[in-house]
Amino acid sequence: MTVREARDPAEGAPRDGTAVPPAPGAGRTALIAVAALAALGAGLFWIPLRGVDLEAMDGYGLISVLPAATLAGAALLVAAFMATLALPRPHRPLLAAQLLVLTVSLHGVAQALEPNARFPTVWQTAGFIEYISRTHTVSWDLDARFSTPGFFAFIAFVMNAVGQHDIEPLLRWAPPVTNLLYLVPYALILRTLRATWRAKWFAAWLFVAANWVGQDYLSPQAFAYLLYLFFVAILVNWFRHHHETARRAGRRRAGGTAERRGRVRRVYDLAFGPKDPGELPPPQAPVRERSVLLVLLFVLLLVGTAAHQLTPFLMTAACAGLVLVRRCGLRGMPFIAGIVYAAWVSFMTVGYWSSRKGEIFGGLGKVFTNVRQSTGGRISQTSAQTADVQQLRIMIAAVVVGLAAAGLLRRRARGIDDRVALVLMLVPFSSFGLQNYGGEIALRIYFFMLPAACLLIAYLFFPAPFDAPRVRDPRVRLRLGRLRAGSRRHWPAVAAASVFALALTGGFLAVRYGNERYEQVRKDDVRAFDVMLDAREGPVGVVWLSAENPDLVGGTPVMPWSYRDWERLSYAPVIANRGDPADISPIVQGLKDQGPSGYFVTTRSHEDFQVLTAGLPADYGDRMRRALASSPEIQTVLSTRDAAVYRLRNPPPAPVAEVPRPAGLGMRGSPWTPAGLVYLPVLLGVLLARELRRLRLPPGETRRLRPLTVLAAPLLVSVVAVIVERFVVIS
Repeated sequence: MTVREARDPAEGAPRDGTAVPPAPGAGRTALIAVAALAALGAGLFWIPLRGVDLEAMDGYGLISVLPAATLAGAALLVAAFMATLALPRPHRPLLAAQLLVLTVSLHGVAQALEPNARFPTVWQTAGFIEYISRTHTVSWDLDARFSTPGFFAFIAFVMNAVGQHDIEPLLRWAPPVTNLLYLVPYALILRTLRATWRAKWFAAWLFVAANWVGQDYLSPQAFAYLLYLFFVAILVNWFRHHHETARRAGRRRAGGTAERRGRVRRVYDLAFGPKDPGELPPPQAPVRERSVLLVLLFVLLLVGTAAHQLTPFLMTAACAGLVLVRRCGLRGMPFIAGIVYAAWVSFMTVGYWSSRKGEIFGGLGKVFTNVRQSTGGRISQTSAQTADVQQLRIMIAAVVVGLAAAGLLRRRARGIDDRVALVLMLVPFSSFGLQNYGGEIALRIYFFMLPAACLLIAYLFFPAPFDAPRVRDPRVRLRLGRLRAGSRRHWPAVAAASVFALALTGGFLAVRYGNERYEQVRKDDVRAFDVMLDAREGPVGVVWLSAENPDLVGGTPVMPWSYRDWERLSYAPVIANRGDPADISPIVQGLKDQGPSGYFVTTRSHEDFQVLTAGLPADYGDRMRRALASSPEIQTVLSTRDAAVYRLRNPPPAPVAEVPRPAGLGMRGSPWTPAGLVYLPVLLGVLLARELRRLRLPPGETRRLRPLTVLAAPLLVSVVAVIVERFVVIS
């Protein structure tokens, strides 16, 4: 290897930073041993699962019934991956295979054990898709998610195209498949960074093992998150603003500041001193290729906006942040993204927001309320075991954020400026006061900051910006200086990273499936809703039991509700009598209020939820069922160990509701709406043409963009005016 190959990639070494050449035949025994260890770990993890008894599960969830051999297998999988990182050079096929096994093992273990796709919210996705497949339209008045139906319509189209009518396998295996898909754009992001191969592969491993939030099921947010990752990957790969290949000067210091010494000087240099960019120079792609990618970015924005209500905001914020820190040259893209997002809300979701301003905007800006609900508010009134799981989740999130901050500081201490990672880490926090998500917003923030957090944690253990070989020339060693990777000194870092990886894997199994006692969906849970829907034509009024007032806590039944025939089902909660489970008078009254269409449904998962999260007695469900079965007023429609359905023997003849017809998107007009429908596509076309024109201009020739800027300015003012006018007039 030449001296030039040993240097920083910016100085001429290979772009991926891997400068250590493979030695013929070296390490083959160690490689075989690591592969055997990984195979042994996979076998130990999966084979003992055949004897798992899910009925013995307690409040700690799935980890309470997993065999010790399975846990040992998970530990061996971690050890094998870390041993691969300890090898002198990267063995990419082995590393990729281990990532595949890890993803399937961690994110597919519950799916392999349970008879149905887990958890109840997944089945609502099936309901949206079934409704669109059957009616070929949407209905804004049934649910807010019908206002962003892009994902549901896409899945419905694909299923009809391939002739697949059973969605349950897709619901069941979506989490592991989705997590594997996430690795594709994440790998594109990692390849742009000035980091060692160990740091990149460890970041990818962390991205799989730290994603415990459960937002990867078949859902709009999981699909939009994949679009978000591709959006960011394209921005940082082909549209970065900077062209630095060496250390840049820091902020100018005044005379007094320049004379500072000691601790103050070190702190100042850490924040404002000269730094090397944490990203590799962007590739020299032809203009035609970048133009196609720019159009693809616009398509990703459109699809993401039509699929999910939160992700387009974070797309816009991430792009704006990268532009502000000079890591993205598409200065007009944040405006394009913001206009697309605002226009969709104004024109396409008007049916929902026009009548629910308080529900939608009631939490806008309530940062401290959302923080409280995301932390302590999620632990109150739970059982001791469930509280332990919730506290462990908060602890893992805090540790991830803390270690990521430490990794950022360690890189800065080495003179490296990781602006891309910093932006992607901070942008998700802007959504804390965005909307009335309550405690769930913290999960979304953790989910979106995870790519950057995993990278920065990897930097904490492997901070070097490139892989430097062993060199004999003392002049080269001196020049490498503090940036030297030190291939002979990686063992302590690998050992420390292994300890963290083992703890994180155990934490994943504890918190990802910590609610499995009530998040699993049994066959009779689905059967209960089939019985109600098949027993009569027309509407079905579902009465369900809640330990607290759902109007105050925002609760929904922990069941596969509305998984089909969405418009036929309405839901009426009744509040449980905590002191007397045999008091079924609220249930009887709730059934009378529903008339002949009323059914009371309860499932074992829902009863466990009330016990573990709301403090009902452990035998509350059994005592309530016995009281219902013995009541002369109640007729048992279905009764199994896992689910039960009841109705009145002599229901009142009224009320008789009607099944609502599809209402579409509920689009409404205003006096200025026709003008807005003309201005909007013209404005987007001008802004997109402006960015395409920018790609063809040489540096310093941006003045040629002025005609398009002058044309876009009045159009932008007009579109904003129409959006404001629609909100004022329609609401």
